[in-house]
Amino acid sequence: MCRIIAIANQKGGVGKTTTTINLGVGLVRLGKRVLLVDADPQGHLTLGLGFPKNVERTLKTMLEAIIMDCPLSPETAILKHQEGVDLIPSNKLMAGLDITLFSVENRENILSNYLDSLKERYDYVLIDCMPSLGMLTVNALHAADSVIIPVQPQYYAADGLSELLKAIYVIRQRTNPKMDIEGILYTMDTPRFNNSKRNKEAIRKTYGSHIPIFKESIPRAEAIAETASEGVSIFFCNERCKGAVCYDSIAREVISHEKIQRNTADIL
Repeated sequence: MCRIIAIANQKGGVGKTTTTINLGVGLVRLGKRVLLVDADPQGHLTLGLGFPKNVERTLKTMLEAIIMDCPLSPETAILKHQEGVDLIPSNKLMAGLDITLFSVENRENILSNYLDSLKERYDYVLIDCMPSLGMLTVNALHAADSVIIPVQPQYYAADGLSELLKAIYVIRQRTNPKMDIEGILYTMDTPRFNNSKRNKEAIRKTYGSHIPIFKESIPRAEAIAETASEGVSIFFCNERCKGAVCYDSIAREVISHEKIQRNTADIL
């Protein structure tokens, strides 16, 4: 049974794309069939996997085909990566799609309708969301079974987190009651620093009783940052380094999670 997981946080620079790539490859290494979806017009997921900016067929191609009722094979835009993940790419041409969706009937369902046609091919679909709560992110949350929220344990880490949780709650109430929060994932962590410890503890106190927090955090490491320019995951560069070990642990925890309905309203 396919699980669709949105990687979301409207705050930029928290490791959404890095997590999408490395969690995706981590799941493939554990025998899962994985599709990655670049739902950000910046196209960083596409670039981070080594594909060009000017790729012809993108997520925009597929969503516009649904909007205009022009039949295309669901696999039309899928690219194959050397590490076993599939990708539906994006680029800056998708920027106007967020506005287009506002004028479409049942606009929250467009991405979900597309992904429904691909579910039988995959065990996991990971959606890399844009750093905003626009219609593309709403579409991703509507399609998702659960959400992973990457958070950097810094002073402003929780800034905007309450707004994201409110959006999740509204979408659960109106259109997607099955959606859960997979967990908060600490990224770019410096666990020996007191500042990091204080901020993680503050998040735990505020949200930990209502929202799962991943047992493992992702360290701030140059090796992880460098993979973006190489078009590969941390596993390809050094499967024994700390970053790879941590993402392997996250992938195993995602697989182990049982589906538990939670009332997001309790945290608001």
